[in-house]
Amino acid sequence: MKKQAYLMVIPTLFFSGLLLVTVVWNLWLSFQNWSILVHKPKFVGLSTYQFLFSQYFFKISTTHTIVFTIGLIAIGNLLGLFIAGLLYFIPSNVQRSIYLSIFIYPLAIASSTSALIWEWLLNPTIGIDWLLKLMHLPAPYWLGTPNMSLLSMVMIEIWAYTGLAALFYLAAFMGIDKSIIEAAKLDKAGNFKILFRILIPNSMNGFIISTALLFLFSFRLFTIPFVLGGSATSPTLMTYVMYVYNLFISEYFSASAAMAIIVTIIAAAVILPFAIFGLMKWVFKR
Repeated sequence: MKKQAYLMVIPTLFFSGLLLVTVVWNLWLSFQNWSILVHKPKFVGLSTYQFLFSQYFFKISTTHTIVFTIGLIAIGNLLGLFIAGLLYFIPSNVQRSIYLSIFIYPLAIASSTSALIWEWLLNPTIGIDWLLKLMHLPAPYWLGTPNMSLLSMVMIEIWAYTGLAALFYLAAFMGIDKSIIEAAKLDKAGNFKILFRILIPNSMNGFIISTALLFLFSFRLFTIPFVLGGSATSPTLMTYVMYVYNLFISEYFSASAAMAIIVTIIAAAVILPFAIFGLMKWVFKR
């Protein structure tokens, strides 16, 4: 039995070790000067990081990543909570499952496919704009200006991941003791009061998981802005991950490694408190 347990742990240890090796390698490389013009790495300390912080693409990718992250977490959580509340009060489990599957369906679509679909929908000649013009309504040029492009990206992200947030909130609602709900109904509490007085205050676990995953999804955003922006070098929808890719294909290997380390540190700094808080809640409940 112990041998089987150890065998189950081996894949996790292997991939964790592989991840650690890549992080250490990138950390070492970020302190070197190595590009297509410099064939032998040379130690330069923090110069690569100073170079990155002074670049326009770093500043614009920081702005875009913050906008995407805040927009997705705030609106995605609110809409997910609202959808979960509606689904919870559906008496039929079959109907609830059907509606939930509709909301989480975007997750089943590959990012590249989603990007192409939205590229057609946001096309000014054949997409949503064409339909609005047909109805004699003002048609915004969705990808025509930087601000509208950012708004479009946030909208696409919300469409893709709100169903996931709803799934976690619904799971949290379902874990609440049914006797509490029944007692509230006996006291003639309506669905609205049950939602805001019982369900939401007891759904902290759903909020933690949803927020952590929405952050990761928005932080690693690459495929959709890459397709909609036209290239990895376009500043219109530049994100952190796109900037890492842009530096790498430009063969600035040290700068790309340094940018990857920055992304890793920021992601870890945000996710670890959520993970620790969730673990502490689980331990103390046991």
